[in-house]
Amino acid sequence: MKTGGKEDGKATWPKRTVEMASGVGVADDCVSVFNDLKLKHSMKYIVYNMNDKMTEIQVMKTGGKEATYEEFLKELPENDCRYGVFDVEYTDPKTKASRNKIAFFIWCPDTAKVRTKMIFASSKDELKKRLVGVACEIQGSDAGDVALETVVDRLQQI
Repeated sequence: MKTGGKEDGKATWPKRTVEMASGVGVADDCVSVFNDLKLKHSMKYIVYNMNDKMTEIQVMKTGGKEATYEEFLKELPENDCRYGVFDVEYTDPKTKASRNKIAFFIWCPDTAKVRTKMIFASSKDELKKRLVGVACEIQGSDAGDVALETVVDRLQQI
């Protein structure tokens, strides 16, 4: 964090500039598209990725209302990292009522490049804190970590 100092020999109010640890920004549409998912239920999932220079998180793809969890999983590449959110619909075992909760995913397979995994891991919190309404975070590095049953079990514990 940078602060102000003296200008022309006079003390100035502290000036503050917030710098993210990873140096990666979040595109404005990341939040607006998420809010459409959350409030309008106009889509089932969002996949986020970094731009080519690894300086900004951007919306890569969205899945329509009728999209399935399997379609979402197909968007998680075998050798690269992604962020995602999915509006999970499940039946509450106690009340037998249908429930919806939004899960946030950070996908970093073991086969991804180390630098990419480090940038994704250090930038995750900046994206996640802007996505107000996420019920839980799922960290995945293989198919078992992001299996629907695993995700639903995590959501039911909340």
